[in-house]
Amino acid sequence: MLQTKTTDISEQIINGEPVKLAFHYNSKEINKFLNSIFVKVLSKNDQDYLQGMVETILREMIINAVKANSKRVFFKIKSLDIHDENDYNTGMEEFKTFLVNENEKLADELKEYGYKVEICMKKDNDGFKIMVRNNSPLLPFENIRIKERIDKARNYNDFGEIYMDIADDSEGEGLGIPLTVLFLKNSGIGDESFNIRTDGRITQSEFVIPNAMHPSEIITEIKTRIALDIDELPTFPENIIHLQQLCRKKEVKIEELASGISTDPALTASILKLANSAGFITSRKINNLKDAIKIIGLKNLNSMLVASAARHILDTRFSFFKEVWAHCNKAALYARLIAYRFNMTAISEMAYLASLLHDLGKIILLSANNDLTSKIETVAVKRQMRRSTVLEEMTMGISHSSIGRIIAEKWNFPPYLVEAIACHHSPINARAEYRDIVSITYLANALCLIEENKFDYFYLEDEIIRRFGLTDRDKFDLFHNELIQKAADTGAN
Repeated sequence: MLQTKTTDISEQIINGEPVKLAFHYNSKEINKFLNSIFVKVLSKNDQDYLQGMVETILREMIINAVKANSKRVFFKIKSLDIHDENDYNTGMEEFKTFLVNENEKLADELKEYGYKVEICMKKDNDGFKIMVRNNSPLLPFENIRIKERIDKARNYNDFGEIYMDIADDSEGEGLGIPLTVLFLKNSGIGDESFNIRTDGRITQSEFVIPNAMHPSEIITEIKTRIALDIDELPTFPENIIHLQQLCRKKEVKIEELASGISTDPALTASILKLANSAGFITSRKINNLKDAIKIIGLKNLNSMLVASAARHILDTRFSFFKEVWAHCNKAALYARLIAYRFNMTAISEMAYLASLLHDLGKIILLSANNDLTSKIETVAVKRQMRRSTVLEEMTMGISHSSIGRIIAEKWNFPPYLVEAIACHHSPINARAEYRDIVSITYLANALCLIEENKFDYFYLEDEIIRRFGLTDRDKFDLFHNELIQKAADTGAN
C-alpha cells in the first residue's frame, strides 16, 4: 500500500537512514509518492510549514534533471554533437518542440539510452539533505550560466522583482533557479543552502533543511503591507464585545443576552438556525432567542459572536475573495458532519467555527498585492503547481497560518480557535487539549483541498486517518462521498 510504504520510508529518514530512489522520467505518480514522503518527514520534524516550499523546489530540481537528460537523448537521436557549438545551437532550436511532441515516448527513450535521475535523502545532525542527481554532466558553458543565475538570484527579495527581470516567462524560462533561491532565503533556511555541481560524470543539485531554523530577516514591501493590513483591522464592534463579556459572567440573565442579540437581525437568525440544527436534540421548533440560548449554551453562543464579527469585518474589507470563503464554508459544514459522525457532538460547533475561519490569514495574504497575486497565479498554473498560495507564502516570507494566528490573537479569539487556525495544516503539532478540534479542522480542510485537486489522500497524516478509522482508501473515499452528498443535500455545493 502506497500510504504504508511512504510512511515506512519517512520513518527511515527520520531515524537517520539514507534513502535513495531512482527513475527515468518524472510522472505524476512519482511526484505524488515523493510529496507524500516529505509531508510526513517535515510534519514529524515540526517543519510542516515548509511543505509547499520543499515540494516546489524538488519539482524544479527534478524537472531540470530530466530535461538535461532529455537534451542528451535528443542530440543522440538527431546525431548532433552536443559539444560542438554549431550543432548545439542548431539542436536547441528544435529541442523545446521535441519535449512537447515526444513527451509520451521520453520515459522509454531515456531508459533505452541509460539516463536516470536519483533522489537521495538523508537526515543527520546538520539537518535534512535532499539531493537530485542525473547522469549527464553539465557542459562548461552550462555550468557558467547556472552559477551566474544563482548569483543573480541571491539579489532578489520578492517575486515581483523576479517576474519583472525574467524576459521570457511565457514558458517559465529561467524561473526555476530564482524561485528556488528566493524560497530558501525567505523561509529562513538561507540561499547558501542551495548548490548545483558536476564532476564530469553526474550533475547534482542539493539543499539542506537545517534542524534548527533561523528566522528570515528580509522585510519586503509586501510583508510590510501585510503587517499594516493586520494593524488596520478594526476591533470587534462594541455590542459584540459586550455580549462576549456577558457570556463570561458566572451569573448572566438570559433575558439580557437575548435583548442584546435582538438588535442584530443576522446574528439572531444564525442563533435560531443553530438551535434548530441536528447538533441539538429538541422536541419542538425553537422560535425565540431565550430558548435558543438555553439550547446552544454560552460557549457556543460566544463562538457565534466571534464568527459573526470576524466575517463581518473581513467581508467588508475583503469580500472579493469569494473562492476562499466558499472553501471555508464547505470546510465548516464538513467539520460539523465529521463531528456528528464520530460522536464528537460536544465540540461540533467549535470545530465548525474553526473550519469557517481557518483560512482568514490567507485572505490577508492574498490581498497584500493584487497585481502580484495575479502574476503568481499565472506562473503557478503554467508550472502546474497544486496551489499558488505556496508562492505567495514563500516569496513573501510568511505563511497564511502564521498570519491567521496573529489576527486571531489580535481579536482575542478563544485559545482553541487560535490553535486550530495556526495548526490546520500541521495537526500533530497542536496542543493535546485542542487535538480533537484541530484534527477535525485539518481533515475537513484536506477533504475540500482534495476536491480542488490541491491535496491527495496519500499526503494525509497517518495519525489523523487512524484517529478517524480511515486508513483504508476505499473506506476513506466512501466517507468522503457521503459528505459530498450530504453537502449537496443542504445546498452547500
